[in-house]
Amino acid sequence: MKILLISVAGCPRTPSDFIPDNGLALLAALLISNGHQVKVIDYNTTETLGRLFPEHIRTLLEKIARPLFQGRVPGLFTLLKLSFLEKRLTAYQRKIFFEIGYEIADRVEREKIDFVGLKLWNGDGFTASLIIANVLKKRNPKLPVFGGGSQVDTFRETIYQATSDLDALVYGEGEQAILDLVDFVQGKKGLREIPNLIFRENGQIVTTPQQWMEDLNQLPFANYDPDVYPAMKDNGRLKFIVLDESRGCPFSCYFCMHPLKSGRPRAKSAERIIAEIMHYQQKYGVSLFRYGGSNTPPKLLEEVARGIIQNNLKINYTVLTDLRQEGIDFSLLKDSGCFAIFFGVESTDPEILTKAINKKAFPERMEKILKAAKGAGIFVVVSLIVPAPGETEETKKKTLEFLLRTKPDSVLIQFPGIMPGTEWFKNPGEYGLSIKNKKAYPGKVMNYKMRLFFPPRFWDPLPYRVDGKKFRCFIRETELFLKKVEAAGLITGIADDVALMSKYAYLSPKEFRDLSRGYFFAGDAFKLQELIVKINGGKNC
Repeated sequence: MKILLISVAGCPRTPSDFIPDNGLALLAALLISNGHQVKVIDYNTTETLGRLFPEHIRTLLEKIARPLFQGRVPGLFTLLKLSFLEKRLTAYQRKIFFEIGYEIADRVEREKIDFVGLKLWNGDGFTASLIIANVLKKRNPKLPVFGGGSQVDTFRETIYQATSDLDALVYGEGEQAILDLVDFVQGKKGLREIPNLIFRENGQIVTTPQQWMEDLNQLPFANYDPDVYPAMKDNGRLKFIVLDESRGCPFSCYFCMHPLKSGRPRAKSAERIIAEIMHYQQKYGVSLFRYGGSNTPPKLLEEVARGIIQNNLKINYTVLTDLRQEGIDFSLLKDSGCFAIFFGVESTDPEILTKAINKKAFPERMEKILKAAKGAGIFVVVSLIVPAPGETEETKKKTLEFLLRTKPDSVLIQFPGIMPGTEWFKNPGEYGLSIKNKKAYPGKVMNYKMRLFFPPRFWDPLPYRVDGKKFRCFIRETELFLKKVEAAGLITGIADDVALMSKYAYLSPKEFRDLSRGYFFAGDAFKLQELIVKINGGKNC
């Protein structure tokens, strides 16, 4: 069969958006290994960014960006101007999403495509995907169109409130369903026989049981061949690959969606991971990697690190791990090319961690682990939720003191978000949270769009409270705490993968952050393309 797998995440907003989509590349490899013809059409490129910002708006935004990114507080006139440009840009980008839909529809007809898989994103990416699905169905009502991705994991059947153009939604791990969907299109199998699906039948929502991949070693290597994944030609995407080394999570943080999607912990063998790294490096010239798992087992991290050293692989990589994972040999990881580690701290107050987040971690132990990682020369990133449920001025003061003692290289600070399906959503009252109209809440936040030209306090208020505080009140706390952290001399807003990119761009992490923020703000696709070329040609190992 001939299949298109499509990703339109909306308007690219961070350097991470230019990392190739390992999920779609893996699905493509699985389909190809079973004899099908597949193309991954990935619109998350600088070329798309250039299309989404008309020159006259880009010029105006560049003028606004200069003083704004030099730390000046925007005045009323600037805010009004930004609001006007935002409305104009939103309307223009919607027109471009329709153009993309027509391009895909033309391709479907020209290449006689049998079915389309759309990766659904949030924000304007969700809008774009639904527009594309609608155009495809209007042009060819019999064309099977399926949706998958994190938006489905989060909002599941609520998506059918926004569209009737998707024949089925795939939740959880897509590899469990993709080959069965081929059988469905060929008339060999019914939708009820396929795991991990949500679909409508006779006006009713049907959800089939969830299944997980039991042996990750049996999955093929992701396929990034330019004839399969055209965006990988030349420097269309970063040469930076996410390794699917482990899935699932041994923990159940009350705010987190990850356990709902990936289930119990599973991991590939160290030998298989080393083989993947060597394959991607030799075939695609890739030397930058990020572990995709949310909690890679420490033993596995060390086994792979030894394998990297033994095989003399000249790579750099980043890892996301949990401060409850003790006993990691950070010096070994550093010697193997580990550049940065993302640690989920969330709070430094034991009571908040235990009661509101379900993280039985203690400040003394967290401090010891962070200092050990930093002492090994690893770029340390910590994430915080401020204000977490139960937060007080005293707990924020202690968190700031903790940061000054541990001195992480970057601090990511976010306000508390309530996602459908999480414990915070199911039982908000037990954690000092309240949701206005809980039944309507998923539909409300599913279509939520961040106003990225503005600080969060200018965003549309989300319909929930934290310890009785409305959106703009607790958002203000987040912003004030961030300013205190920066005033204390710590750097904020640099994720682990972005820190690694900065090394290959020959910039400090802060310089890279500030430059890329300005480029994304103004839609400067040319300057961002220059950065990609620089990173892809870097020889910094």
